[in-house]
Amino acid sequence: MALPHRPRTHRGTSEEPVLQVLRRSQQQGFLGPGDILAHVEHARAHGRAATPGAGERWCDIGSGGGVPGLIFATDFPGVKFVLLDRSQRRTEFLADAVRDLGLSDRTVVLTGDASDIARHMDHRHAYDGVVSRAFGSPAAVAECSVGLLRLSGRLIVSEPPGADTSRWPETPLHQLGLVHRGMSGTTPRFAVLERTAETSTDYPRPWKQIRKRPLF
Repeated sequence: MALPHRPRTHRGTSEEPVLQVLRRSQQQGFLGPGDILAHVEHARAHGRAATPGAGERWCDIGSGGGVPGLIFATDFPGVKFVLLDRSQRRTEFLADAVRDLGLSDRTVVLTGDASDIARHMDHRHAYDGVVSRAFGSPAAVAECSVGLLRLSGRLIVSEPPGADTSRWPETPLHQLGLVHRGMSGTTPRFAVLERTAETSTDYPRPWKQIRKRPLF
């Protein structure tokens, strides 16, 4: 695997264009409160946990206001990205952001439920990696992501403070074809999972079923 791209430090006086975009995202209510730089640092820690390689294809599910997806797309120029969210208002903002940041040649924005997109031929088992910051419960993230991941593809999930591996029980993960590979980082911390086996065509189920009857 190629070495991960080293993000630029931007020591000049001008602000990174991606920061300007995220400030607009926050103003419009698409990105949560708090220091924009803290959001960026969290996303870059997510990138260090994921280390996407040149030529790979990754998906940010529940991309929302643009983190970590826009930061990934900015920091890893050799990687193709899909930013996926079910809100048309958010994806319209993301599409404008991708254009403004000059990322359109390798970054696509999709509107829809991850569980539906994962069943489409163009996306089924088509990704080397999936990232998620605030998409949903571990069960929902795992089930939606497994339909997107290739064999040996990785899922990197941002974990809440104090979370441990009990959030990712072995038996239902194996049912999906996933294995929990451990945690990366300390604060913030990320769960690392890998698709190691074939996944039944039953998964992912429709989003309403995933929410009403989670696998764990």
